[in-house]
Amino acid sequence: MVGRIVVGTDFRAEADRAIDRALKLAEQWDAEVVLVHALDPALGEPPSRSELDRRMRSVLPETDTKITFRYPIERADYAIASVAEEVEASLIVIGVARFNSMKDYLLGTAVDYVIRHSPVPVLVVKNRPRYPYDSIACATDFYPPSRVALKKAAEMFPKAGIQLIHAYHVPFEGWQNADYVRKDVEKAERKVFSEFLDELDGETRKRVTSHLVYGSTGGALRKDLRESEAELLVLGTHGESALRHATIGSTANELLGSLPIDTLVVKGNE
Repeated sequence: MVGRIVVGTDFRAEADRAIDRALKLAEQWDAEVVLVHALDPALGEPPSRSELDRRMRSVLPETDTKITFRYPIERADYAIASVAEEVEASLIVIGVARFNSMKDYLLGTAVDYVIRHSPVPVLVVKNRPRYPYDSIACATDFYPPSRVALKKAAEMFPKAGIQLIHAYHVPFEGWQNADYVRKDVEKAERKVFSEFLDELDGETRKRVTSHLVYGSTGGALRKDLRESEAELLVLGTHGESALRHATIGSTANELLGSLPIDTLVVKGNE
């Protein structure tokens, strides 16, 4: 993957996870990192450039990666998205303040804004980057955005194994609880899944393990992630809609907030 990686920091320790992951990816891809600290005009007079540079260097580990500092004068969420567009970034990496429960991670704020307005995929980092992304879980509903997300993930991580997960259920299950109905639905879903896999390029297909799971998308992902060693979850969204309208279902917003795994969000128009 060629291009710049944009990552934001507010100098708090919680931002270090995103920075460390961005640097590891930059080393892997031989990419430049653009480290952004927004100077919110609502907070008054900013520190001097030399002081800002000193603070930036203080949050960086030893690295040979090329790093550029940027200090846009605007709100952090606006700054990250606009810098990414300006420098033609290939990826935005952002972190969360803490990740203990849904109440600690509220979309509709800075993270949500960056995801909805980013011109490129957004990686939300929740865990310390101890390992590379060698195993990826990718949710699919077979619609274009999830296809684009799978393709992008395969390009970005060409050596990673991919668990492709599709959840299904019986429509109006309360009135159709006969075993044959569920078997017929499962047969139809397997056929569509097989056709979806046949459309993948050969190299990607070799890396994909298909998981057809009965139940909700959220339940399927939680079960699969518990039983696997995936380090990254990939979600596809509509390019022009809010995250809550992600094509994998109305649970996408909650999934991003509740699952304890780094998450790559890819727009369907990439």
